[in-house]
Amino acid sequence: MPTPSHKPAAPSPYLLGFYNAVPSLLWSALGLVPLTIFCYQHVARPWLYGFIIVSLLAYGLPFSRFRRLQLGASVGLYQKLGVPRLNHFTQHGTLINWLIRRQYPQYRRVRTRASLAGFARATYYQEQFHLVMFVFFLLVSVYAVVRGNLGWAMLLTFLNVLYNVYPMWLQQYLRLRLAGAPKPDK
Repeated sequence: MPTPSHKPAAPSPYLLGFYNAVPSLLWSALGLVPLTIFCYQHVARPWLYGFIIVSLLAYGLPFSRFRRLQLGASVGLYQKLGVPRLNHFTQHGTLINWLIRRQYPQYRRVRTRASLAGFARATYYQEQFHLVMFVFFLLVSVYAVVRGNLGWAMLLTFLNVLYNVYPMWLQQYLRLRLAGAPKPDK
């Protein structure tokens, strides 16, 4: 058992979870609160349930198909679109890693080949989640246009780009960077 003056070399999983939950909660509140309000106030329940079912179908898309959704084969286009800046304010992003490294300077999320593979897999899961949410936001936005709620449609479309499109591009960008990175030691 470490003494109070002896700090462990790595942060606990609970501390990592806390640090990474904060940006996730903030981004989710920003994107999902307006969506929830609109759905509750304006979307007929049968349509809402249909939108949910159609959106969840995106979970059936195999990861091998995600390459077709990718913007480009290099990081250049992603950099022009400002995707790396988003990484400053996301879970496991540069701000969170900086805060963790202030207390645990030797902390690295990716240290081994296994952690590199796990990180790459996680980018696919996160992209898949945002694809499902993208489809849902898109369907609700189209519903808003059809119902004449143009202000809501514009807001939901803006939030869809911010909450789903950019995060999908971020996952693609991270995978491209991983492909060019030297492999960590075993």
